[in-house]
Amino acid sequence: AATGSALSLQALPVGNPAEPSLLIDGTMWEGASGDPCDPCATWCDAISIRAGYYGDYVFDRVLKVDVNKTFSGMAATATQATGNASNTNQPEANGRPNIAYGRHMEDAEWFSNAAFLALNIWDRFDIFCTLGASNGYFKASSAAFNLVGLIGFSAASSISTDLPTQLPNVGITQGVVEFYTDTSFSWSVGARGALWECGCATLGAEFQYAQSNPKIEMLNVTSSPAQFVIHKPRGYKGASSNFPLPITAGTTEATDTKSATIKYHEWQVGLALSYRLNMLVPYIGVNWSRATFDADTIRIAQPKLKSEILNITTWNPSLIGSTTALPNNSGKDVLSDVLQIASIQINKMKSRKACGVAVGATLIDADKWSITGEARLINERAAHMNAQFRF
Repeated sequence: AATGSALSLQALPVGNPAEPSLLIDGTMWEGASGDPCDPCATWCDAISIRAGYYGDYVFDRVLKVDVNKTFSGMAATATQATGNASNTNQPEANGRPNIAYGRHMEDAEWFSNAAFLALNIWDRFDIFCTLGASNGYFKASSAAFNLVGLIGFSAASSISTDLPTQLPNVGITQGVVEFYTDTSFSWSVGARGALWECGCATLGAEFQYAQSNPKIEMLNVTSSPAQFVIHKPRGYKGASSNFPLPITAGTTEATDTKSATIKYHEWQVGLALSYRLNMLVPYIGVNWSRATFDADTIRIAQPKLKSEILNITTWNPSLIGSTTALPNNSGKDVLSDVLQIASIQINKMKSRKACGVAVGATLIDADKWSITGEARLINERAAHMNAQFRF
């Protein structure tokens, strides 16, 4: 099977560079504007705490699949005009060009809601964290997820004996794969500080790291030769994902399957410039981010029956309309025009563009509360909002 690097996905909000110095008075305790050069200043004057709500919503991220150029473990594609495929139990010697290579995601969405907590130092630097939940949605061509199957299969002895040794021989490109993740715990940590101040202008930088481990909640595969929907899919990882998959793959008796868990990690650096206009503080910034979504290249088999009923194990259509039009060969060819042992692979992906632009503004009330809204462009279409207060 194919392997690749980890999936790169969502960027994080840049935030207002002046945020550490905007709320200088406390809701519960009166703020003290600490000056590190003041010999009478204490750490009680230097440190303050803020808390609030954090929401980040990515509506479209520009992604591409990151896989090897070759895909191994499949049998050769049949090229003859008539008859059945041959040598479908023998893998191609040097693999084949990977149909997923260079494919782009059609849609990638990610939504996070969390509690925000920041430790402020000298009204200039923030060390912050978020604790909350995230969920996502992804959609791409079936080629991007290596939807494969076996067509033209003809048993030499019997279907039940020969099918377990067969390999997929076709890749399905004219289809759509989409999946939703569950709502999973997520967290992030970061730091933000003012590098330079001149009058009402502030230039600042930020660094963030985020993590979450969502599971695929719903998988939907739509194509002419095969289509299926799986709730909470399970599949094969590591060596067990190599072809041929176990003959029980996709049945209720499948063993050694794993949950389709996606390990999300991301880090980001950003630089922004703000200018205070009384209660309103607009800003503009740039960010550079790298995120990874690693599903361990899990391979998920199409659901099917353990044994044939009316000569079929799945609801895949007969491609010529009726199996009676084929040579029956004592019942050994009845599946030759139906896609068998179909499966998909949750490939790894990365951002096509790592750099983006953010614009936003913060509204301040009584130097104790603030609301920030932000929009991000170029490498994604996203919106961010946070509301916070100082203790």
